[in-house]
Amino acid sequence: MMTSSSSDTNLASSMSGGFRVLVVDDSASRLEAIIELLNREIQDGEINSAAESGKAWEIASQLDRLDMLIVAIPEEKGEHIFGFRDQIVQRFGVLPGAFYSDLDMNGYYDWVHGEQLFYQPLADSAFVTWLQAARRERSVQIATTETPLPIAIASESEPLLESPPAEVAVAESDPESNADSADAKLAPVAAPLPQEEIVAAVPAGMPEDEGPMPAGANLGDYELSRLIESNEDWALYDAEQKGISRTVNIKALHRFHRRDPAKVEALLKEARARALVNHPAIALVYEANQENGVNFYARERVDDPSLTELGDRGEKLSDGAVVQFMSTISDAVTYLVGNRMNFRPITGDMICVGKEGHPKIINSVISGELNFDEAEQIGLLADAVFPLLTKGRYDGVLTLHALMVRMHGQGDAKVGQAITSFDQLKVALDYLEEKLASGNFESPKKSSNRSAIIAGSLIGGGIVLAGIIMALNLGGGPKGQDFDYMIRIPAGTFIYQEDEEVELEQFWIDEHEVTIGQYAKFLEDIEGDTELAKRWQHEDHPASKKTHYPPEWDKYYRAAVKGKEYGGTAIDLDCPVMQVDWWDAYAYAKWKGGRLPTEQEWEKAARGTLGNIYPWGNELDLSRFNSGAKGQGVDKYQYWSPVDAISGDETTYVVKGMAGNVSEWTNSWETDPEDPDKLVPIRRGASFLTEEGFELTIRRPAKSPEYQDTLTTGFRTVRSIPPPSLE
Repeated sequence: MMTSSSSDTNLASSMSGGFRVLVVDDSASRLEAIIELLNREIQDGEINSAAESGKAWEIASQLDRLDMLIVAIPEEKGEHIFGFRDQIVQRFGVLPGAFYSDLDMNGYYDWVHGEQLFYQPLADSAFVTWLQAARRERSVQIATTETPLPIAIASESEPLLESPPAEVAVAESDPESNADSADAKLAPVAAPLPQEEIVAAVPAGMPEDEGPMPAGANLGDYELSRLIESNEDWALYDAEQKGISRTVNIKALHRFHRRDPAKVEALLKEARARALVNHPAIALVYEANQENGVNFYARERVDDPSLTELGDRGEKLSDGAVVQFMSTISDAVTYLVGNRMNFRPITGDMICVGKEGHPKIINSVISGELNFDEAEQIGLLADAVFPLLTKGRYDGVLTLHALMVRMHGQGDAKVGQAITSFDQLKVALDYLEEKLASGNFESPKKSSNRSAIIAGSLIGGGIVLAGIIMALNLGGGPKGQDFDYMIRIPAGTFIYQEDEEVELEQFWIDEHEVTIGQYAKFLEDIEGDTELAKRWQHEDHPASKKTHYPPEWDKYYRAAVKGKEYGGTAIDLDCPVMQVDWWDAYAYAKWKGGRLPTEQEWEKAARGTLGNIYPWGNELDLSRFNSGAKGQGVDKYQYWSPVDAISGDETTYVVKGMAGNVSEWTNSWETDPEDPDKLVPIRRGASFLTEEGFELTIRRPAKSPEYQDTLTTGFRTVRSIPPPSLE
């Protein structure tokens, strides 16, 4: 049986004594409980206990060996206890240690040097498991150490440290010095135990693996069953906790890193930080341990598919499921922030969805001060959710889609304010939850129901015809390619116009011009829904403009659907949308979650950072783009071409079609050259009718934002933030 000692007990001890533990706790009831636990778990040992660090140091100064330190962190000035820990390390070397408290311990991460942090009470399986492993490790260390453990004798006048020092000063050995001198702080200290021996001792004969361990290997109570992933430092496994038949994940540092205190400490810090999390939507960390030289920790196993995986498979979630798990994730993030837990940004591949629709977030908590960008995290959540949305409506509004726009900071008076905080997101989700509960839900129009589409189009003669044409297409005609991909244009300076250096933030731009097929989806979505159409319109949208249909849409869309000719030239759904005015382009871009590019953004994407005159360089090559130039070597198209038809029209950023095909609307306006009292939007780039003047610096003011007179004008969109995966 272990014997218990205190500062009032005769502490005559020797190297032949049993396993020695020093416990410090200012609560008599807790101290009694921990002593009872230690007596039960460790036999043939000796407990030394004290209510505060001063008394504990008096005990320690009379011992010639100590094997374990267990300390309660006091409610006030808890950091002072780590100064006491440093004195213990200076006297006895690095020991297995545990600190515990019922308070938030995030602020103590940087003070810990290999010890474990536990929440009170300590009578749980995690602490017992650590206790047993730490005792085994210390016993192996003592048995395999040929030199005596370091012992330093403090003078009676040695003051206790009031705060943790950056370094513990140790007096140099001097054979002529007098250890009993009043000026001497510490007697000469024996050579400290080598760090590699105290990080993780390996029994003789144990193979030193240089990488991941094989299936079937054991780490304490865990049997590894499968390697999930690994890198040069660590590996992640599926494993079974044999004692309680529980499947877990094990993150283990490769054994050869046991001699690297920095890597061992990094793993332990990660485990300690994550073990403090206690939220039902965040995966738990059970314990950290060391076995046969391998440092590892066990965490809750999550094998449900992630949002990213579901999106890649083309799966959808019901509106109710989306609102439910977004609310749960929002609550989990609020929990982390409220508890000042630092964590890596949560992305779609970290959010898993169970069979009942309940989310589980992979634990990404890390040590250190909270560094949290709330708006960025909300945008990442929108990116993760967007590919999974259906087109369910509330009161005729694509509310969840609009919510994604707002979560990217692009809200306005019509869609609603931009959402940049989780408090705002909670309000929006509560509103949607009420809509679901009240049954105020309108099913989306079925694209296969021709009569419904036609009936929904009975607003005006032109729209009726457009609806009929759409119905013909939806009956089984060609659908057009997916040209939703956007290209990132990095932040930095570029040469604008002649020689002006302009600095821009990063943005994303459509790889191709918006096609007829893409624009048709926009028209289909707002078909017969006046209120929805208004949500995407500019605040100065003319009252006289009733639709977003181009003047010749019914004719050229019918031909494009059938892959026939329009105006004597072949046309299909992959050709650029034409005859759109500025208001049409603006509404489509906003509906898509983006905006029109500024002139500077358009020009940077087209010219690159070198200031090319043409997308490919500074030499004109008429065969590389679709223009109206006459002569030898020009492109084969009389008018428009599919947006991906001419590979030579490509910028250094691999953006396509910026030299020709159709001119493109921008979001920049200037004074009309013919009317100084009027502002007009600017178009950039040549078209299939342009015969000369192909330089990318040429600015092309429109006659008005309602300009729709020819088939030569189209557009592309940009975003200031990364685009989500699109349906």
